[in-house]
Amino acid sequence: HYFIQSNLRMDPCPRALLLVTLLSFIAISEAQQKSFDWEFTGTLSGPVVERDVTFSESRRSIFNLKCFCESSNEDDYVQFNLIEASTYKSLVSVNQQCVVDELVYFSHPHIFDGTYKLQIYGNSGIKYSAELILNTTDIDIKDQKGSSTFQVPKGEMVVKSFDVTDDEIRSTADWTYIQVTAESPDKFIDPTKTSEDDKRFVGKLIVTQNAEELQTFFMNPDAVISGSIRLSFSTFGRLTISNASNPILASGTWIVAVMVHPSTTEKVTYQKRVSVSVNIVTDYSYAPGIGILFLVSLLGIFIPVVSRLIFDAGNMNFTKFQIKYWFITIKTWVWSGHKGMTYFTTLLAALLIVSAYQVAHAKYREMMTSGNRDTCYYNEKCYRPYGAYYDVSVNGISSNLPFMVQGIIMVLYFSFAEAYCRSNNHKHFDYTIPYSFGLAFICEGFGSLIYHICPSQIIFQFDTLFMFVISIISVIAIYDGYSIRENDVRYSTIAKHKSVRSAKVFAFFIGPVYFFNFIGNLISTEDSSQSIITIMKTQVTWQGLPIPFIIVFYVIFFIWWMFILAWIAYKLDLFPDSWNPQHIKELDEVVEVDGQDFASQPKVSSVLQHSLAIRVTLFTLYCVLIVVCFVMTLLGKLPFSIFILGMLVIAQISLTLIFFIPLIWVVLKFFYKLPVNIVYTKLQLSQHLLVTVGMFLYVLISCGVTALALVFFTTFSVTDKSIAPYKSREMNGECFLNDFYDTHDFWHLFASFGLMLVTLLCVQISKPCRDCYLRYCTKQDDNMRRMTHLLKRRQTEINAKALGISVVPDEEEDGEKVQDVTPVNGGDKQPGEEDNEEKVKRSRSPGFENPNYSQKEKGAAVEEVEEDGGGGNEPDASMV
Repeated sequence: HYFIQSNLRMDPCPRALLLVTLLSFIAISEAQQKSFDWEFTGTLSGPVVERDVTFSESRRSIFNLKCFCESSNEDDYVQFNLIEASTYKSLVSVNQQCVVDELVYFSHPHIFDGTYKLQIYGNSGIKYSAELILNTTDIDIKDQKGSSTFQVPKGEMVVKSFDVTDDEIRSTADWTYIQVTAESPDKFIDPTKTSEDDKRFVGKLIVTQNAEELQTFFMNPDAVISGSIRLSFSTFGRLTISNASNPILASGTWIVAVMVHPSTTEKVTYQKRVSVSVNIVTDYSYAPGIGILFLVSLLGIFIPVVSRLIFDAGNMNFTKFQIKYWFITIKTWVWSGHKGMTYFTTLLAALLIVSAYQVAHAKYREMMTSGNRDTCYYNEKCYRPYGAYYDVSVNGISSNLPFMVQGIIMVLYFSFAEAYCRSNNHKHFDYTIPYSFGLAFICEGFGSLIYHICPSQIIFQFDTLFMFVISIISVIAIYDGYSIRENDVRYSTIAKHKSVRSAKVFAFFIGPVYFFNFIGNLISTEDSSQSIITIMKTQVTWQGLPIPFIIVFYVIFFIWWMFILAWIAYKLDLFPDSWNPQHIKELDEVVEVDGQDFASQPKVSSVLQHSLAIRVTLFTLYCVLIVVCFVMTLLGKLPFSIFILGMLVIAQISLTLIFFIPLIWVVLKFFYKLPVNIVYTKLQLSQHLLVTVGMFLYVLISCGVTALALVFFTTFSVTDKSIAPYKSREMNGECFLNDFYDTHDFWHLFASFGLMLVTLLCVQISKPCRDCYLRYCTKQDDNMRRMTHLLKRRQTEINAKALGISVVPDEEEDGEKVQDVTPVNGGDKQPGEEDNEEKVKRSRSPGFENPNYSQKEKGAAVEEVEEDGGGGNEPDASMV
């Protein structure tokens, strides 16, 4: 290394200081970077001053020209030209105004070998200063890979370059791309800091083929620079150049520059260690990865079948099914029928998906035009561009395929289920909610696909659009299963409220949720450490919104939540005396049953008593959780969209627990007497046992798959839209599974299966076919009657044997022998035995088999059998 000084007289101390500074920089530079420095300073004595520089280097290098001029006339300027001495080819040409601070200009990477001239034009008497720095920039590409490691001083920029030939990007060029990666171990400005909240040591990375853009980038790294691509990073950053990127993939010389802007550094850290690597990927095939995901998605075909076998085993008679009824169902779906919820969902999809795509595409075009990859939060470590068509992550887009496939499967399954009802001449069935689930799944796939075009905080609301719909419809479906519908008011025996109408769902739930979610995302800040409360105190406007508007927004949002909670409390009968059997007068009038008598039965009364306590407890916990999460949102610790979605999902879980926990004691009691039941009623119990175990396994698997999906979404998250882009890139993860999908893609896969399992469970709770449910209950009544009779007769045999009495069958009814009790050796009947026999016969009371028999007589028959001590006659879980 050498230092040349021309036309400059300096005192020894300043010259020694400059020399020490230069040698210090050279000492800390690493082996792959050579630096040569010439400085020219003086006063123009004529219109032209020329300075010669001779240099011989076989490697590609780049000239940095730092120039400055000083004059009393503000209109004066100096022109600096760097040319080849032999050909007079211009390498750098700069017009420097004398009122502007020192500027830096860069030449195109070139192999400099020979003599070069620096020409300085200007008026006489102008003082000028020019520093010419030559740095080697070569990154050698071997086997389609290359790397370089260097130090970036604060306020400086290091430039590297590499060549790409046509042979290296030949063949199927649509699927060829170049990855330029910058990595650094210097994460924080202060090396002693380790907290995630500490200030990062941020660098800027740019890739271009136009050296003139380096000047703009150096002066303002955030400027709009068309024809280049750039991003910010602390420890990791990667830019992917493809046939769809801007700049487009081409052979020739590519320039890579890394800088640390002075405004982002402090005196604690002097320089940032950076390693830049280049990787050329050719002939990559996406078809196998997408094909495998599609085949895995088709496994969803088995979920509705298994769900029907477990929860609707009494309606598996397909002998009467005729395909013509399926075509009738399709015709009815389009031209007639009650499909309010389905039609509202379709209308919502038509309006929102188009609008969502417009916003997401505009954000994407902004990124492409400006070249700023900080606009969209991609997982750069697993970014696979979509050929020559779209510079988006094709793996992130295609991973939404399971939602669409399983949505189509659900729609087809429910259409066949409705056709089954028509084939069996059922009268009371309504599949508007199940169809809405299927359409919401398809739309969720499209919404997530649109979000992944340009993942960001403002676009995230479109990813959750139909997550909101699925959650709300799940809550409505669960409640609908225990409500009175307009077309079959005779169904319910204890329900007080009617089902929620579709118009109310969209007017009071989905519409306000979308409004609040949109405004909440506008207010959300990328700095998670800055709370909304602090913003309200210190700012006049935020994100273009006046602070008074933000205050009013949160007040209205809070009032809306209070209204929704009051409505939920009303629907759950949590107001005083609302669930007291003495106050169910409308029930007798509407359903034409003795509601007070039914509610007074021991089993029903016990369930109601436990249900009220559980409802109050879960509703109170839910209210407390809403308050806590709302405060976290105000403090900036929880994104607004996640807050709303979380509250809806928790509401769905709470409502499921409210209706299922009171029945757990029945199931436990059933298993408590399971040994006796197996001994005496093996055949009858085998089916109930399989159904009951199947229910438990189904619920457990649903919870397990959903929990696994949430683990992928939270613990193994690869981006975070609520923080700065360079912080988000620290979370980026590599691809796996055929080097194509990341952990977020597996969140899509498991979430689709988990939601499908939970959704089908909600559909079963909603009982879309009331005739199917009533026929199943009638069949279970008959099974329980038979079990009661067998167990009662067995108890009679035990008692008779203990008293030395023989039991002789005297008749056969429905394939079951009813036995006559006679004394042994002609003895008399023991006292009470005749009564016992009569009770056995009465255990086969018509109240168990006649659907028109009064509830009072049914309850009396059940209590009479229980009081007799006939063990094992508890109804099973499916009966309850």
